[in-house]
Amino acid sequence: MDKLFTLADRLRELRTEKDDHTAILKDVNADIEVVERDLSDAMAEAECPNFTRGGKQFIMTTTTRWSAEAERKQELYDALRNSGYDHLFTVNHQTLGSFVKEQVSETADENGETRVPDWLDGLVKSYDDVGITVKSVTKKSK
Repeated sequence: MDKLFTLADRLRELRTEKDDHTAILKDVNADIEVVERDLSDAMAEAECPNFTRGGKQFIMTTTTRWSAEAERKQELYDALRNSGYDHLFTVNHQTLGSFVKEQVSETADENGETRVPDWLDGLVKSYDDVGITVKSVTKKSK
């Protein structure tokens, strides 16, 4: 029984430690989000899309994300079903976003301008997710 109790106590300690680390990680992620937003704003204001500092390259990135209009989800589902895309009902929001991105890209005109296809217009919305990519700078051999 001593072994059981010892292992049970250790498991409880580790789970408590995990909870502590999870809380710390949540706080750190919130701080990263704030600093990343501030840095991307400063880079945009300085018209500086990237720079190198301390052996790292900082690159401002913008990703367009798509999601359903909350109050029109059922209409979106009906439009998808009517257009033969029933299989999307079992996938996550990232797959839906990729699908909408593909549908939008297929509307490109001769100038490269795109739009939401008529059958999806008003049922989905986009937003730009601006972030910072950090890469290690490597010296190229001569």
